[in-house]
Amino acid sequence: MVIDAIRTRRNTREFTDAPVADADLTTIIEAATWAPNHRNTQPWRFIVLSKDGAMREKVAQIVYDWTYENVKNPNEERRVSSANEAKQELLDTPAFMYVYSVQGRNDEVTQENYAATACAVQNLQIAAHSLGIGVGWSTGKPCLAPVGTTIGAEPDWDIVGALYIGYPSKTQDRQAEAERNPVDDVTIWQ
Repeated sequence: MVIDAIRTRRNTREFTDAPVADADLTTIIEAATWAPNHRNTQPWRFIVLSKDGAMREKVAQIVYDWTYENVKNPNEERRVSSANEAKQELLDTPAFMYVYSVQGRNDEVTQENYAATACAVQNLQIAAHSLGIGVGWSTGKPCLAPVGTTIGAEPDWDIVGALYIGYPSKTQDRQAEAERNPVDDVTIWQ
């Protein structure tokens, strides 16, 4: 059932070395495109960086440079370590994808488009989970680093996230740890 997939899906950032087939990436992107979107704007854009490809290497270096320059710790060793970790994670993950939202003709439509693209990412995560694939949705270093036009994004697109994708390692299995507040704690019944 879909509710089981929603409840058991987790943000995943630890993967096996097994590659993710392009056909599976296509399947989960197609699932993403079925997200609800007001006015049928279909505002999502997906940029897949191939494993061991020149673009992934280039982006990993941009993320390294950004992390090194922006890490808050003034300790040189820590700066290098943080930058290396960010770069290596991007290089090692079996599949890596950026997700962008196209802006609308006004602020209202732009906000609707961003929300629709976030829904698309959730669809993608649930579809991936149903195939045994894990997805780690990040809005951190790979999104803060200036990679947009380098990877083919238009300057006016809004970054929604970077997705680390692969088959979860055994240490990543944390389904039992997840909890949510009771519905009555987050709902106002009128």
